[in-house]
Amino acid sequence: MKITIVTIYDPLPNYGNRLQNYAVQSIFDNLGYETVTISYAKSVLPLKSKLKAYLMRLTSYQFTKNESYWKSFPYKVSAFDKFNREYIHTQHIKKIDQIKDSDYYVVGSDQVWNPSWYGKDDIKKDLFLLTFADQSKKVCISPSFGIDALPNEWKSWFAKHLVEFPHLAVREKSGAKIIKELTGQEAIVTIDPTLMLDRETWNKISRCPKNIELETPYILTYFLGGRSEKINNDLQVFSQENNFAIYNLLDTLQPELYRAGPSEFLYLIDHANLIMTDSFHACVFSFLFGKPFLVYSREGKQNKMMSRIDTLLETFCLERKYVDSGIPNNLLECDYQKGYEVLTQERHKVMNYLKATMNIQ
Repeated sequence: MKITIVTIYDPLPNYGNRLQNYAVQSIFDNLGYETVTISYAKSVLPLKSKLKAYLMRLTSYQFTKNESYWKSFPYKVSAFDKFNREYIHTQHIKKIDQIKDSDYYVVGSDQVWNPSWYGKDDIKKDLFLLTFADQSKKVCISPSFGIDALPNEWKSWFAKHLVEFPHLAVREKSGAKIIKELTGQEAIVTIDPTLMLDRETWNKISRCPKNIELETPYILTYFLGGRSEKINNDLQVFSQENNFAIYNLLDTLQPELYRAGPSEFLYLIDHANLIMTDSFHACVFSFLFGKPFLVYSREGKQNKMMSRIDTLLETFCLERKYVDSGIPNNLLECDYQKGYEVLTQERHKVMNYLKATMNIQ
């Protein structure tokens, strides 16, 4: 039995994207399916840039004034490419008709139903709603809209094609609400696939970053929307009060850290003393690994993408970890037992959904 996974195969380094892809693949591998993930996007680094990075590594010659870029970004892209080669079964396509026949086509998870990913690319809007597949073969696994409401110009397209799925499951309550408003159908809310794998399973692909001193206790920051003045102030206070080093995962001035691929991302969270973030998947792995963490609202326009974090915190009794919740929270507290009990139930919910959707005995 063959499964074709359709997800956002992001050419830009995106930890959550690659790790959720691995998780979806693992779920179906463990069920005995043969899996392949469709890759459509082109590499973010053209051959010329790759050659420049390679030559600079050999000769230390600087091709641009942006020194931090050449010391970090190409290496980061290479780390993600290596992860894909080692862990993701991939089929690269240029056209939809190159997708091979499968018993099922699985779309998700990630923000595959967020039309901001589509742009003017007609292939993507067909790809992420599986318009090319027979209705009986369409399966969704925790797809996300990533937004609380669809733009008006996209409502008819989604309404037309969502009803073609025999069963609907989404990652957030806001997504279930969108589907109800568009189609009148009920969609169940299921957890992100990364939560389906336990800590021991993730540790098998975790890897210690090179050339980073990790003996000293540290705070790991990962802010996709940038750091506000409040975040910077909190970071300095927490660091000084606890004698913690500070590792900023997206800081090109810390190139060895910035280069970390998905496997190193897992390791850095697992060994941190505190994680400060606005990232959904940083929250997920902090929870899975039993680490103290704090969630901040994402700065700027991307603040609209907080619905999935809200659902995560509410589902697993973690609302106190949101700094603006008004709920008392011990900074280094990480007693998630109630959340783990809920997680067991949610994992069963996903498996029951897949068994019913795919007639698995």
